[in-house]
Order: sequence, then structure tokens, then C-alpha cells
Amino acid sequence: MKRVLVPIIILCACTIILTISHNYSQDNVRSVFLNLLYPFQKLTSSAYKSGMNLKRVILSVREMRSKEDDQKKEIESLSIEIRLLRSLHAENKKLRELLEIKNKYNYQIIFAEIIAGDVTGLYDSVIIDKGKKDNIEKNMPVMTARGIVGITQDVGAYSTRVITILNPNCKAGVSVGKNSIRGVMQGKGDYCIIKYISVEENIEVGNKVYTSEGGGIYPEGIEVGKIFRIDKKPHDIFQIVYVLPCVNIRNLDRVAVIKNK
Repeated sequence: MKRVLVPIIILCACTIILTISHNYSQDNVRSVFLNLLYPFQKLTSSAYKSGMNLKRVILSVREMRSKEDDQKKEIESLSIEIRLLRSLHAENKKLRELLEIKNKYNYQIIFAEIIAGDVTGLYDSVIIDKGKKDNIEKNMPVMTARGIVGITQDVGAYSTRVITILNPNCKAGVSVGKNSIRGVMQGKGDYCIIKYISVEENIEVGNKVYTSEGGGIYPEGIEVGKIFRIDKKPHDIFQIVYVLPCVNIRNLDRVAVIKNK
């Protein structure tokens, strides 16, 4: 401000001196004075307008940022809501699939959630959140709508260890192919094998495997998996049949325990 006032004062003094020295008329003095002040007035006006425009731009940018932040928060909120809805939809779908077991086979079932896997990482056993207080007993079949999972083994008050069909100690009577050829299925880590099927029996890769009547604790006619390999040697009595389970044990979170067949 001082830098602007000093030149103006000097100009005014010069104008007064010129007026006294040359006897300028009052109109001429005003004209000269206005002409001298014009550049400074123009500069001051431009600076003021620029300052106001800058202020408007800053306010506009702040307002835009505020709106952008609000939109980001709204988008984030909607994204969370969508994820929750998808999660609920998936959860409801799984529950509906489990209810199909009851409707299809008319079993008395107990729904359970898997709360831990096998510490060895082999997935040959899992822990469910149901136990004796929920009327769980040893050797109850465990399954999903896609097929059998395993059997209950160690039953505690509030949880139970389930050995899966991948466990060598989990065995089941099964039938294979259109002719319902019977054998005994046993877990082998990542897959299962079927023993005691004669080399003379005609079975093929891709045949489906089901639980058989009188084949143990499992209800009859539940899908187990598909054959992906067959070892058959002429001099052997039995062929070895390799089965890929239709239930992916690694991706399970809910199961149904069958209380009675």
C-alpha cells in the first residue's frame, strides 16, 4: 500500500507546482490529474478484480473438492453395501442348498459351520461348531447339497472333529456306473480310491460314483465324485479306481450333519 501512495503523493505535488507555476485552470488541473492517476487506478482495479476472481476460483475449487469427497464417501458406502448384499446373497444360497438335502432326502439334519481346518493342511479333517449340546454323536454322516463330506469323529461339548472323505480312515461303500458296481472307497489325500472291484468289471473314466445301499453310515444314492483314472492289470484280481470328489473340502464353510437316515 505504501508503494502505491508514495508515487501518487509525488504526482499530486508536481501537479500543484505546475498549477502555481503556469496558472493552469482548474479544469486543466483536473484533466492532468486524472490522466496521471489513470494507470494507477487501472492497475488497482485490475488487481482488485484479479484478487476477487482468484478468491472465486479458490472457493470454487474448495467446493469441488468438498463435492468430490462427498461423492467418494458415497461411492465407498455404496460399495460396502453392495459387498454386504452379495455376501448375504451367497450365504442365503448356501443355506438354501443345505435345505435341499432335507427336502430331497427327508433327513433330520443339523446345520454346522466349519470353524477350523486341519493343522497339517491336508484337509483330511475339519472342526465344526456343533457338539454334544447339539445332539451330535460319533459316526454321523456330514454332507452338502453337492455330496458327502465325511463323518463325525471326536465329539466335544461345543465342537466336533470331522474326518473328510480325503482321510484314509474314512471309508464308504459305493456304487459305480450304470450297472451299480460296488466297491469300497477310501481317502488318499487329494483324491479317493475305490478298492475291491474286479478287473473283469467294465467301468470308464468319467463314470459317477454314489454311496451304495448298506455301504456304511452314509445314506444311499448321494453323489461322491467322478472317476478320473483306472489302474487295471491283467494278472491282478482287482482294479484300482481313482475318484475326484465333487465337494471341494478346501472351500467349505457350512455343512449339514445327518442325524438319522
